[in-house]
Amino acid sequence: MSELLSRAQELSPTLKAIKDDIHRHPELSFEERRTTGIIRERLTQLGIELIDLGMETGAVGLLRGGQSGPTVALRADIDAIEQQEPADNGVVSECPGVMHACGHDFHTTCLLGAAQLLAERREELCGNVVFLFQPAEEITQGAAAMIRHGLWDKLPQRPERLFGLHTRPEIPCGQVGVIPGAVMSGKSHFVITLTGVTGHCGSPHKCVDVIVAGAAIVNGIQTIVSRNTDPQEPLVCAVFSINAGTPENFVPETLTMTGDVRAHSDAVIEQTQNRLKALAEGIAASYQCKCEVRFIPEVPVTDNKPEMTALARRAACAILGAENIVQPRGDMGSEDFAVFGQDVPAFFYWLGTGFPGQHNPCWHNEHFRTDDDALPLGAALLAQSALEGLKG
Repeated sequence: MSELLSRAQELSPTLKAIKDDIHRHPELSFEERRTTGIIRERLTQLGIELIDLGMETGAVGLLRGGQSGPTVALRADIDAIEQQEPADNGVVSECPGVMHACGHDFHTTCLLGAAQLLAERREELCGNVVFLFQPAEEITQGAAAMIRHGLWDKLPQRPERLFGLHTRPEIPCGQVGVIPGAVMSGKSHFVITLTGVTGHCGSPHKCVDVIVAGAAIVNGIQTIVSRNTDPQEPLVCAVFSINAGTPENFVPETLTMTGDVRAHSDAVIEQTQNRLKALAEGIAASYQCKCEVRFIPEVPVTDNKPEMTALARRAACAILGAENIVQPRGDMGSEDFAVFGQDVPAFFYWLGTGFPGQHNPCWHNEHFRTDDDALPLGAALLAQSALEGLKG
């Protein structure tokens, strides 16, 4: 067992207490004030310098090594989601309707553990380590907000490498996913607005019904994945909300539908958007409706570059052993960790947090749980990643 992991195991009771406390008090995006206070207090106790971004939530810590060298960053997200946690789920949220159902409490605790592990050996560090505790990941806005508030400019130097991790319930505790290339999808949101002619439902021939046109567009969108895209390319293109009409006996004038395009390739996202626009406008025209299609880019693809993958594999081998490194498929969820990755070479791990031999509910499920025996593994893995990153 490595020295880092051995020390992390000694910290297990402390890590578990921190994680349970944060889990009991979840906070939504950009509302993570209590969590931020805990993080800042803990970093200060460890003698880690706080970098003020002028943000109410989130925290940035700077650990200056005893010797000169590059700067490496480690990142965790800190927010929760709107979800009611059942009372029989072990350690349970005390905030009605809010829950850590994606593991951000786990990520935060791992990064605090890594901060302690590295602070205890600061004199040996050949360079600096930055700890990024990012708010508002669940709405994919926190990373951009930190950069907008001068994150890179307020550090002594921009990090040369960045590492992060995420719980993965399908992977049992004790294993870690090290995946080259796309690990999570890029995402673009779309809004389609149809305009027809309103009127009495008893005179449909005098109206232009946007609901009928909208239904045809929803059906047509399904063909983008099934008929317009290489079947070996991961792609999600789907409608998630439709709003039109009233309970009264009117044919509505407008309809708005929204949805997402998610893919592991920027080229596939662009191709899908072009096809979606052409299809929606063509179908709408055939139903005599006007159509406006708007795209809102949200986050890029989370992409593990080859040189970062090599460093991550070395770190994972040192902490968990080569026999416990797995390579699951990438996921179609999206992460604004990728926003940091546009500025700094980055790597994102899947850390196994599933209970071996049990059914482990997925993220954003009310029964989501983490096997907290993985907390010291995550802390040591992040710390070792920083050491590998400083060595290059």
